[in-house]
Order: sequence, then C-alpha cells, then structure tokens
Amino acid sequence: MQVTLVWNKQMMRERERRFSEAQTYVDKECLKNMTPYVPVALPFWHNAGKLRDSGKIAEPGVIVYTAPHARSDYYNLKKVNHRNGGNPNATDMWFETMKTKHRAEIIRGAAQILGGIPE
Repeated sequence: MQVTLVWNKQMMRERERRFSEAQTYVDKECLKNMTPYVPVALPFWHNAGKLRDSGKIAEPGVIVYTAPHARSDYYNLKKVNHRNGGNPNATDMWFETMKTKHRAEIIRGAAQILGGIPE
C-alpha cells in the first residue's frame, strides 16, 4: 500500500491567517484586561499617570510597558506603594493577575477565531 500526501497551500495560508488573527486578539485582550491592575504613579514620580497608557504591543506576543520605572513597578509594587497614587486595584505583576482572572474568556475567544468553538 502506497500513500501520497498532497500539500494544500491554500489551507496553510488560511491557517497562518487564523493564527495571526488569534494572536492579535490575545494581545489586545491582554492589554485591555491588564489596565485595571496597572498602578498609577504618585505625582512626584517621573512617570506620573503615564504607566497605564504606556503599554504597547511591540510585536505579536510581546507587550511592553515603556514608561520609566515600569519594570521595577511590575515586580515591586508593595515597595513603591502606588496605591496612594490613584488606583486601589493596582497589583504588582499585573499580567499574572490578569491571566488568573481573564484566562478562560481569552482562550475561548482565541478558540473561536481558530475555529475550535462555534460562535
């Protein structure tokens, strides 16, 4: 018995398009859902009010906060204590907090785009 496999280029293009669309969806949803957990800096900080707005999708799958001190705030919110600066829901490691609370809905949306769950 001999089997011949035929590569369907149209199907591969469609698959790549869907993966790209799903990645864009995940990136945008992550950025949107992280915002409530991002701290607002105290007025005397150089990045006062800029941290929440500095989130950018640098490339597919990579979200970067460009405000000064963003990295240290991400890991050391308790030490910096931005809670007095205007966001009582702020957490350190806000991406991890967002994943814990919104993972299922993001996965469900990506699965719909990929064709795994009917709309």
